[in-house]
Amino acid sequence: MGKMTDEEKQKVMDMLEELEREELNKVLGSQRSFSDWLRDSLYSIYCKVRDALERLWTSIRNFFS
Repeated sequence: MGKMTDEEKQKVMDMLEELEREELNKVLGSQRSFSDWLRDSLYSIYCKVRDALERLWTSIRNFFS
């Protein structure tokens, strides 16, 4: 698994911040939803982090809570 760069982390956060609250809640509602969103939106980043996706999802979900 590759480690996300600071720029990649910021890209994910920026894209999440652009979502309407209802859509953000859906994306962060489950690991599966987040995984699907990341795969569809930022595939190159998804490929780097898919093995550690649960940890990334938990971290981001906590940030937006």
